[in-house]
Amino acid sequence: MNDTGKRQAEPVKINMLGEFSINYGDKAINDSTSRSKKLWMILEYLMAFRDREISQNELIELLWPDDEIENPANTLKTLIYRVRSMLDELDYPGGGKTMLIYRRGSCSWNQDIESVIDVDIFEEKLKQAHVTEGPARLDDLLEAISLYKGDFLPKAALEPWAVPLSTYYHTKYLTAVKEAVLMLVGDSRYDDVISVCQKATVVDPYDEELHYWLILSLYNTGEKQQALKHYEYVTDMFFSRFGVTPTDRLTNLYKEIIAETNDSQMDLSVIKEELEEDYKPGAFFCEYAIFKEIYHLNMRTLARTGAASHLCLLSLVGPRGGRPQQKVLSKTVLKLKECIGSSLRRGDIFTRYSVSQFLVMLPAASYENSVMVTERILRSFRRQNGKSLVDVKASIQPMSPDGIAPVTP
Repeated sequence: MNDTGKRQAEPVKINMLGEFSINYGDKAINDSTSRSKKLWMILEYLMAFRDREISQNELIELLWPDDEIENPANTLKTLIYRVRSMLDELDYPGGGKTMLIYRRGSCSWNQDIESVIDVDIFEEKLKQAHVTEGPARLDDLLEAISLYKGDFLPKAALEPWAVPLSTYYHTKYLTAVKEAVLMLVGDSRYDDVISVCQKATVVDPYDEELHYWLILSLYNTGEKQQALKHYEYVTDMFFSRFGVTPTDRLTNLYKEIIAETNDSQMDLSVIKEELEEDYKPGAFFCEYAIFKEIYHLNMRTLARTGAASHLCLLSLVGPRGGRPQQKVLSKTVLKLKECIGSSLRRGDIFTRYSVSQFLVMLPAASYENSVMVTERILRSFRRQNGKSLVDVKASIQPMSPDGIAPVTP
């Protein structure tokens, strides 16, 4: 067989998950090049609806939905010519004219071309998984998951025609991931769960269930510190993005990891060394769940000793006293955290309470000393924040088992 015959025998490979690319042999074109957006839109649209012919009017509406242009039919023909020229780079027999059919005012992808399309294989594997059981089902799910390199046509994701398709494949992917994860957890294959969830949380960073299984699996593979760090990352992300705290399920998992103790007996010096591993001097920043436990411990101490201790709430406020806009908030909340950490004494504890608030615990501090610490934080923040309209509102309340009324400095 001659070289041309070999070339014709090769399938065209088309990827639409995580990128848009067309490959033939060792040649490829993809949407990362600096060609006109309209050229890629035509090609992406034709591939997304490759099972039918697309009319000239449909393409004109796609390309110029709100614009009136002179002679759109001729302009479209010019664009089709340029798309075909782009496809010529693949060196497919017959070139772009063979791959893209344009006749009788309609345009379509040539369905006679042998093609391997990632979304088709993805769906085939999921269909196959639904008619198999046990290990074979899991293998099909994992293979389908591995094909999902990212959401459908990411550079066209906000186009009205692409949104339903993107949602469709995204939902199928997450459903397959969660089913596969449950099966992997049932087999105690935690390393595989970590691999699947790390990829899935990149695709959908705001699915808390995926983070739960990732943290659990890190914990079960002995990566306790990594599990705790990932929990902190997740809680900070949800605070910053949505102003919400994690669900009880995730918080309880965090507490369980923190409360873990070694089953085997160990020498005190070894335990002490382990306790001091991550010690950092200065104020202690922790998650709210831990802050609450420390607060309860301090309340017991106060009930016994009667020593003065105070709780301070620091809230970021906008010009009218309300919560600042999200864009401003995401920057200033980090500044406030830095100012709190650098202004507190060694042994003070603080936590992020909400999207715009921090709680500070000041053990063994009189009211006067607590006011001084708070004012030091406010001065530091205002100095760093310059002429910004965002400010910090502070309130102080004595920590007491009797529940003394709040005092505002």
